[in-house]
Amino acid sequence: MLSTNDIKKFQIVQSKIIYNSKPVQLIGANAFHVFSSGSTDMNIWKIDIVREFIGNMKETPINGNTILDSNGAYLYSLQRIIDDNRANNRITILCPFGWDGLASTEFTGKSPAQTSWWNDYKIKLAQWAKQFKNQEDVWIEVWNEPYRYDRKDGYTDDLWMQNMNELVSIIRSMENENIILVPCAEQGQDESVLLNKGGDFLRNKSNILFDIHAYEKWLLENDDIINNRLEVLKQKNLPIFFGETAPLNAGLLMNTKPFLEIIYKRGLSVSAWVWKKDENDVDALLTKSGLPNNNKNNNWGTTFYTISTQVRNP
Repeated sequence: MLSTNDIKKFQIVQSKIIYNSKPVQLIGANAFHVFSSGSTDMNIWKIDIVREFIGNMKETPINGNTILDSNGAYLYSLQRIIDDNRANNRITILCPFGWDGLASTEFTGKSPAQTSWWNDYKIKLAQWAKQFKNQEDVWIEVWNEPYRYDRKDGYTDDLWMQNMNELVSIIRSMENENIILVPCAEQGQDESVLLNKGGDFLRNKSNILFDIHAYEKWLLENDDIINNRLEVLKQKNLPIFFGETAPLNAGLLMNTKPFLEIIYKRGLSVSAWVWKKDENDVDALLTKSGLPNNNKNNNWGTTFYTISTQVRNP
């Protein structure tokens, strides 16, 4: 695990995540600490980074006390979640998954600027950026899984460029120089937009990390194809982070082990979906008793535990 006591430690330099002037590999998990703050139980897994699910961006308090939202859920403040992660030497990625906690306003598959809450969202994003600008171990992801998987929403790479530029500019306008995560197209799984536009997007920007999600469009490929795709991204000098991977997506059960072994050997950073104690959820990393969850999921829990507890390989 990392020590986050000092400031100005985290940077993106070319394609690498840099910590204290050295490249690092980060192994993380997506978590629901907004509903139950506390990441001490991640210590045994040596989790470096937590990508926090924020499903009600509109109402989740930035600071202060826990609230009861309009849907009847108790929500911890972002600062409380971050403080707890920091106490356990963890980086926090704040990721907006939904606007107001309703299924109809989940971000996945939506074209950001076409949503009815777009203008309000940008105001809230600016508030996040201002609050955390001097907390270098807090990274903000601008949107979770934008645009439809089949591109049937008028998607173009130019649209991605326009939307992502606008969101990054909002964060930077608040004098926030922390690392920003920018998602791929096709609900996060398609890296072709990075190959087509990534270099142009990075021009005159700093501390940008592209987020790719590895589900069926990655996990169903053979090792040679996965390595070839990663090699092309490397040759393009694009900084990437696999923000989600898990054995079940869209009703299809997959094996994560070959992909994770390739990622580990290449020194790339990855975050599992999802830190949860529920052996009846195929994607949950843990059983109710806190052991690795291997229930009908191709030994997912043990597979990720093995990766997360190994020596990092930058």
